[in-house]
Amino acid sequence: MNFLASWFVPDILYAALAVMVCLLVFVARQAWLEIKIHSAPTAASLMILAILWSLHIELGGSQLAGMNYHLLGMSLITLMLGAPAAIWLGILMLFISTLLFYDTHNLVVLGLNGLVMLLIPAIVNILMRKLTAYLPDNVFVYIFINGFIAAALGMFATGLITIILLQAANVYPTEVLWSSAFPVFFLLSWGEAFLTGIFTAIFVALAPDLLSTFSDTRYLKPNNQIWK
Repeated sequence: MNFLASWFVPDILYAALAVMVCLLVFVARQAWLEIKIHSAPTAASLMILAILWSLHIELGGSQLAGMNYHLLGMSLITLMLGAPAAIWLGILMLFISTLLFYDTHNLVVLGLNGLVMLLIPAIVNILMRKLTAYLPDNVFVYIFINGFIAAALGMFATGLITIILLQAANVYPTEVLWSSAFPVFFLLSWGEAFLTGIFTAIFVALAPDLLSTFSDTRYLKPNNQIWK
């Protein structure tokens, strides 16, 4: 979901924006190299993010008015381009979507939205890929753990941090947040896992060049067994 500027005090928003800018500067060189080398995955990533984020559901006249839900797609984009490029493309699409669906006043919340919506699922994906380094070099390990499981955990972690921040800011009643808003993220985790896993499997089978984190020499060795 996208936070609104009116939900948080300016100090929090500016601090998050400063952290996000520092992060973007820190990973800029690696992100540019990945984007330059992988032009096709970059174009596909922008299209995926544009479609997923435009298909959002916003709650109207209820206790959770102002909240909106959509799939993230960040775990898939991280598999396609790596975390630095995924974060840069994500912040670009966040900027565009904020202008399209909200107003310029909400640009100040880009930092907080980016840290929650982009950084958290990217970190979860990185951690899961580090975990698979200790597992057999098997294509099914890559698809199910880096695809399905990483995406589900990334969405769940994003939802958890979102609810905690909303509770801390006293935006909505605590009981309503945990009883009504949080379960939606659990359901979205399944959708995120299915989407990422299916696309990962399709790309592995038909277009492995769209996955910069996938290695034919590692996962498709002639002596690899399906179950090992």
